[in-house]
Amino acid sequence: MNDQMLNLSINRLVIAVIQEQDVEIAEIELRKLHLSIHHLPSTGGFLGQRNITLLIGLNQSQEEKMLKTIHQTCRSRVEYVTLPVEGSPIPMPSPTPVTVGGATLFSFDVERYEEF
Repeated sequence: MNDQMLNLSINRLVIAVIQEQDVEIAEIELRKLHLSIHHLPSTGGFLGQRNITLLIGLNQSQEEKMLKTIHQTCRSRVEYVTLPVEGSPIPMPSPTPVTVGGATLFSFDVERYEEF
């Protein structure tokens, strides 16, 4: 199937926010599915973690394989952040575990897709 045929069949858009450590392998595996992928650098909220936002154009029939690929290539991990202990006369930082990573996905219907 050529690129033009793939473009004509796009009727879903998935926005995937992926932690930077996982994005390389995720993109490699997603490209094996012949999906239309656009890569946007972004920064996460709470911890200011670097992540990548992928805009993934696909046909509804490809969505399950795409979800499985994201699930297999993106994982959550525990990182430790240093927070001051409240009420302590001396600011003694306390390492606190925080779960970060994985992927956050948003899925939309696409009424029209053109590439030129």
